[in-house]
Order: sequence, then structure tokens, then C-alpha cells
Amino acid sequence: MTHRFGHWARWRLPGLVARLGLLLAVLAHAPAVRALDNITLVLSEEGQAYTEVADKIRQVVGQKNGPKVETLSLQAFLGRQGEMAKGGSRVVVAVGLAAAQAAAALDSRVPVLSVLVPRATFETLARERGRQGDSRGFSAIYLDQPFARQLQLIRFALPDRSRVGVLAGAVAAEQLPLLQAAGKGSRLKINVEKVSREDDVIPSLRQLLRDSDVLLAVPDPLVYNRNTIQGLLLTTYRYQIPVVGFSLSYVRAGALVAVYSVPPQIGQQVGEMLLGLAGDRNPALPPPQYPKYFSVSVNYQVARSMGIEVDNEAVLYDKVRRAGEQEP
Repeated sequence: MTHRFGHWARWRLPGLVARLGLLLAVLAHAPAVRALDNITLVLSEEGQAYTEVADKIRQVVGQKNGPKVETLSLQAFLGRQGEMAKGGSRVVVAVGLAAAQAAAALDSRVPVLSVLVPRATFETLARERGRQGDSRGFSAIYLDQPFARQLQLIRFALPDRSRVGVLAGAVAAEQLPLLQAAGKGSRLKINVEKVSREDDVIPSLRQLLRDSDVLLAVPDPLVYNRNTIQGLLLTTYRYQIPVVGFSLSYVRAGALVAVYSVPPQIGQQVGEMLLGLAGDRNPALPPPQYPKYFSVSVNYQVARSMGIEVDNEAVLYDKVRRAGEQEP
């Protein structure tokens, strides 16, 4: 046996070594598949919210010596779209709707992550651009909160109220199945009044408040805008119905409580996501997701005027956070 192996090795091993050397030479000259090395941030405008997101992303990525981060205005980005797919592995982070719309036109090989865009708006954009089945290359961290988190806030802030009213225009109406699913199994009853014209907002609200003891504000440009917000808050105050808002500005304007994510919290989540992709070859984005980090605010003056006792913000935040961690 030893003799036969020695004979085989003497004649075959040199050929194997030669072929192995040839293979190594080919691999050495083959195009390298590179890990993520370039992040391009595109800002819809130079507003405070956009710059705060960008600053936080750069801070998070920079702390870990992550990929290079380049920030472009929307105008500068539009002038460079043709070269975005060149020069290494890149992810584009589109901050705001205008940037998301522009980035959606990129070559599908360039992953695009949209932020500061509500879920309904992002899903509409994905459908319009034929990207709704491409979450690995066209994804988002939504601006709005998951309905489960909002309903948990209602349960903890207003434990004696169970009839949740929702005014819905066309945008919010698309999200109603998600809201109903979030409310399923809870003690909360969801009452919906649909609105098709801005002039119908206040009359529809009065109708809704007859069967509701709390109003959940769901982002919808027809219902909640600068023309309607004062009338909405005054009407709910007259009916002594508290409003659960979706931003700090709504609490300051007269909503009782709100759960929301501020731009630095969104930026933190984006930065962590990008660092998670930094070692990947041909980075693929995670599916669209809601904000991971959030805040809770209370308008205690409104609470006193309505005779409502509310936990302090830190307690409410901790209750909502813990409830979210216990969800499957």
C-alpha cells in the first residue's frame, strides 16, 4: 500500500500543486467583494431635525471607527446620483421625505434606508417605485410609533378610560387594520370616524367624541395640520376628552400625553444599524421597523384642568417600555 501511495504522490501531487497555484492567482486578481465602507446621508433640507439625526449618526458610527460618513444636501445628491453605485460598497440614508423620494430612484443595488418618514408615507413611496418587496435594499425606520406602544400609554396614563376614538383620513385609514390588530385582546375599544374633507374634521370629531373617552391622534395630513389642530384641541377640551398625541409639540399645544421619538433617538438607532452592517459583504438592510428608542411627555396643566391624575413621565415611560419588552 505504501509503495502504491508513494508512486501516486510522485506523479499526481505536482499537478495538484500547480492547479492550486493557478486557482490562487485567479482569486488574487478577481474583483474583491468589499464590506460596507461608505455611508451617504442625504438631508431633505437643513432643518434642525434633519441635522440632529445626521449629527447623531456620525457620532455613533465614529465612536466605533465605522465606515466613512458623507453628508449631502438634496441638491448635491441629485447631481451625484449617477455615481452612487460606484466606488465601493455604499448605503444611502435618506433623511426626510424629499430625500427618500430622490433616493428611491437609485440603482436597486444601492441599499436605501429612509428615516423621519411615517410608515404610511414610506409604504406609498415603495409601491409607487416598485420597491415594496425589496426590504433588503429599500427599508426604513419609521417616524411614527407602533400602535401597541400608543395603546399601552393609554392603558397606563388613563386606566379608567377604554373607548379610544380615532379620526382617519385616507392616509390613516390604510393603517387601521394594524391599529385594530394592536387593540385585539386588550380591554380598549377602538372607535373610528373616517373623514374625506378637511371641512368635515370638526363635525366628525364631535360625532366621534359621543362614543369615546380618549382621542388617539394618528398622523394624517388631512386631519392633523396647521389649519385644524387648534379646533381639534379646543373641541376635545370642551368635551373634557383627553388627547394622546404623536409629538412633543402636540403636548405643548394641549394634548394630555404623547409617545414619540426625537431625532437623536432615531439617529442612534440608525447608527447602531449601520455598525451592524459594517462587517457585511454586500450589506442587506433589515426589514422596515418602528423606533426603538422613545420618550413620553405629559401636559400636567391639561391634566389638572380635566381633573385627571397622571403618573410622572419617568414612571409612564418605564411602564410602557417594560410592557413592550414583554410582548412576543
